[in-house]
Amino acid sequence: MFNKKADNERKPPVEGQAFLITASDSIEADIIESKLATAEIPVYKKYRGPGAYLNIILGNTTMGIDLFVPEERIEEAKGLLESASDISDEEILADPSFHDETVKNKNQQNLDSITNKTIIMASVFIILIIAIIVLYAVRAN
Repeated sequence: MFNKKADNERKPPVEGQAFLITASDSIEADIIESKLATAEIPVYKKYRGPGAYLNIILGNTTMGIDLFVPEERIEEAKGLLESASDISDEEILADPSFHDETVKNKNQQNLDSITNKTIIMASVFIILIIAIIVLYAVRAN
């Protein structure tokens, strides 16, 4: 009964695409996509279940994302992913771009922006709750 859906999940969403790998979440999918972008290999993401909605609402999904590449580039893509798995954390941390202050500053600006938006959304939510309570109290009288 459930096997039909599982078989269909890895079906290429676009003709001429081949299944490459299933990423566990959006972050992993983005990393794989950026690695393949260096070789100009296009990646098509197919979210599992309601994963696309979760990604929009929560900014990430843990439902899994199937990644597809053009059939004629599948071996090249697999080779790039295998070569990337040999890189150690120390090599990544030694890269000068990892310590780039402009990236850190931009990330801090993004975090500040998210914090401000969260405060605004929380304030609006609280005001709405208070308004509903007041309207309910007025109607009850």
